Amino acid sequence: MQRVHFIVIVLFLVTPSKGIADMFAGYDAFCGLPVVVGPNPQMATAETDRIGRKFIHIDPRAMSNWTNSRIFVLAHECAHHRLGHTSSMGKLERFSGGTARQELAADCWAAKKLRQIGYEFDISRTILQHASRGHFSANGYPSGNRRARNILNCIGERPCRTVMRECRHPAHPRGDRVPCSHKVRAHPNGDLYPCQHPCPGPYGMVPCHPRGDLYPCKHIVTAHRFDLIPCTHPAHPAGHPDEVCD
Repeated sequence: MQRVHFIVIVLFLVTPSKGIADMFAGYDAFCGLPVVVGPNPQMATAETDRIGRKFIHIDPRAMSNWTNSRIFVLAHECAHHRLGHTSSMGKLERFSGGTARQELAADCWAAKKLRQIGYEFDISRTILQHASRGHFSANGYPSGNRRARNILNCIGERPCRTVMRECRHPAHPRGDRVPCSHKVRAHPNGDLYPCQHPCPGPYGMVPCHPRGDLYPCKHIVTAHRFDLIPCTHPAHPAGHPDEVCD
C-alpha cells in the first residue's frame, strides 16, 4: 500500500535500541528508508512527506502480528518506493486501475530481495498466508492465491506464463443499437381523404361523409428509432491476461 501525507506526525522513528534492532533485523540490508511506527488504519504504507521525503509508516499491530512476516511487510512497502509507485506517475497508474499490478510487482521485489539475504522462512510464511485467503479480492487488489503464485514465480519455484483469455464482457451491457427493422403504418386507424361520394342534400348534391372517407394508411414507417440486440463487442478486444503456472 502507499499513501501521501501532507501533515506528518512522527510518532516513533526507528532508533538503534536493542529491541528495535531485533525487530527490524535485516531491514537495512535491502532498503534503508526511515520507518515510522504509529497508528495506521492500513497497517503498513509507503508514504512521502510534504517535501517529498520517503518513509514507511507501520502500525504496531502489524509488528506484533506473528501470522505476518514483519520483514516481508517492510520489504513490500520499501518496494513501492523503489519501484516508483509513490511518484506522481506511479500514483496516476494506481488510480487508473493499476493497483493489482503494483501490488504484485512489490511482492516480487520483496521476495527477490529477501531471498538474496537468506530470509527463506519469511518468504514461505508470506506465501502460505496469501494462499490461505483463496480467490477473494477487493478494491482492485489481487487475490491471495494470485499473490502466492506470483511470489513463487518470482523466486523461480513455480514457472508461470501469461496467456490471454477471451473477453466475455460485453462492451455495451444494454445491447447494441441497430437500425429498426420493424415496419408499421404511420396511422393505424387509416388516412382521411375528402369524400368523393355525392349524396342529395336540401340544396343539391353534397358529400355523403362530410368528415371525409377513411382508407387504409399507405404511409409505412419504422416502429422505433433503433433496435437493441445483444452486444457482440467484447469490452476488452485484446482479452484478459491470466497467469498459468505449471
